[in-house]
Amino acid sequence: MRGGAARPTLAVMASALKRHTTRTDALVGIALAMVLLTITAVGFRGEGADAVGYVCAVVAGLAFAVWRRQPVVTMALVTVAIAVYGATGQPGGPIYATTFAAAFILASRRDTRVWLPWTAAAAVGLVASRWAAEGFEVHLLPVATLLLVTPKLAGDAVRARRLRMETLEARVSLAEEETMRRVAEERLRIAREVHDVVGHGLATITLRAGVADRVADRDPAEVRAALRAIRQISRESLSELGSLLGVLREEGPAEHTPVPDLDALPRLVDGLREAGLDVDLRVEGNGAAVPDVVAAAGYRIVQEALTNVARHAGANVHAHVRVTRRNGVVEVEVRDDGAGAPDTVRPGGGLTGMRERAASLGGAFEAGGAAGGGFRVWASLPVGQP
Repeated sequence: MRGGAARPTLAVMASALKRHTTRTDALVGIALAMVLLTITAVGFRGEGADAVGYVCAVVAGLAFAVWRRQPVVTMALVTVAIAVYGATGQPGGPIYATTFAAAFILASRRDTRVWLPWTAAAAVGLVASRWAAEGFEVHLLPVATLLLVTPKLAGDAVRARRLRMETLEARVSLAEEETMRRVAEERLRIAREVHDVVGHGLATITLRAGVADRVADRDPAEVRAALRAIRQISRESLSELGSLLGVLREEGPAEHTPVPDLDALPRLVDGLREAGLDVDLRVEGNGAAVPDVVAAAGYRIVQEALTNVARHAGANVHAHVRVTRRNGVVEVEVRDDGAGAPDTVRPGGGLTGMRERAASLGGAFEAGGAAGGGFRVWASLPVGQP
């Protein structure tokens, strides 16, 4: 309903604007005709202006009533008016200025193939009519030449201004598109981070809750420890989630907590062990510094892979995490001996997010069934030459 109503409204507005423009142009033509008639009658009557001259002045003025919609018509009427005006021996007057104005308008709204013939015709008409009435006058040649040159210069200036405006609009459009692209990328990054933080937190809480449920009757101390761990995990996840969502607030970005990196993997693994997941971590290679963005991506890939192990691999599963730094890359591998690869991978899920993280750094990513059973996630993240 609203979309259908908007189109008629726009059409009505466009029609009203067109009518307003037409009325304005008509008023311009009438006003100009009155001014030319008054000046010619008052200023040139004593020099020989007669009824024909007055009519030509009125025609030249009224020609501008359609200057915006039909600039060729305006130029044609003005050309006829000055030719008749000059051929009947009328004195010089303001009517000749309308020739330059009409030529300027035509050159600014039409290309050279249109304005040049009409401007040349006006120049010939001006010279020939005065020549026929009073004989050849040398001063008419510079006037005719100026009539030919002025529209060209004016037209070029108008077109150059129009080109500058179009260039500026194109730059603004590109800037808007770049801003929208960056916003979309930032939203995608936040979505991945939220997915990883929430998914890992809930998976860990589920593991701890499962352990507490199994020993609830015989080990109350373990239940209390599990509840304390769940509370701590919830607090950490909410804190990190609040930092991520802070960038979406109108008042500006929130205070960000430090982004986890590869050095935080032992703490991640320890937390999952305490929650009941059997997992070991092995770090190989040199201790060269790794860029923050690469370290954060490596951490998130391992985190999401272990979260998937906790959620999908089944009971009594064992997971191996290997991080290798060598040859200008960081390789991370998470392998388990659980249920194996799923039949289908849900688009937009954790595997997609891990693949996007690796691809954004120009790295490689693999995920699927492991040799001998279970599931394997592997990523290679370039860090530059060692």
